[in-house]
Amino acid sequence: MQFKTVAHSEKDGILSVKLNRPEKRNAMNFELIKEVQQCFAEVATGASVEVVLLSGEGKCFSGGTDLNSFQVGMSAADLRRGVRMFQAMFNEIELLEKPVIALIHNYCFGGALEMALACDLRICTPDATFNIPEVNMGMVPDGGGSQRLSRVIGVGRAKELILTGKTIGAEKAERWGLVNEIAKFEDLEKTGIAWAKEIMSNGMVSVGLAKRNIDMSYNMSIYDALECAGMAQSLAMSDPNFIKRVEQRFLDRVKSKKA
Repeated sequence: MQFKTVAHSEKDGILSVKLNRPEKRNAMNFELIKEVQQCFAEVATGASVEVVLLSGEGKCFSGGTDLNSFQVGMSAADLRRGVRMFQAMFNEIELLEKPVIALIHNYCFGGALEMALACDLRICTPDATFNIPEVNMGMVPDGGGSQRLSRVIGVGRAKELILTGKTIGAEKAERWGLVNEIAKFEDLEKTGIAWAKEIMSNGMVSVGLAKRNIDMSYNMSIYDALECAGMAQSLAMSDPNFIKRVEQRFLDRVKSKKA
């Protein structure tokens, strides 16, 4: 499947997805939004894909939303349709039952940060910068920034970023828990692949179920969340590969004791 604004390739179970509008700093217009959503819905769900790496082509991850997509004078109904398209793309990333790792370099602004928040893990370069600048322009975050950001870094820090529109660098982003690791640009993809392979060494059915259980449980009562965990466990342990993994771990322990 070929796209105009998104490039993708797969190797050894790892799907690399790249935002591909480098001449526009990978700004997200409606075409890119549709293609990212389609890529995650139709390519990332393929049986051979186990982990997705999401990055940006060119000089940055993404400068955010292409505001030229929203024409002056658009009706409220048209604006809402556009917003729903954004939200659907981010939701498609988050709902994928496979880990998604964002590889971020340089700019990660506005809608780009909301996209990264829909991913499960984030790795960035030392020059990466992050912001949610909507209030600077008299707007509000509408792609999940007001919801997902507070879940990742806490309400107080999320309000600090959103209400001031300030920009933070990689080191502060790591301290706040916004990113999981900082890696040199030349090592960024290699680091993402290493994370992917570490995840892939586990049972991928259980990884996918654990991811969704964490996401779903956030606003549930402890009892409803535990019920969801129990249902996820019943699915994980009924997977044919579960017994094989348990048996293999037992054999590995026996061999290590004999060595």
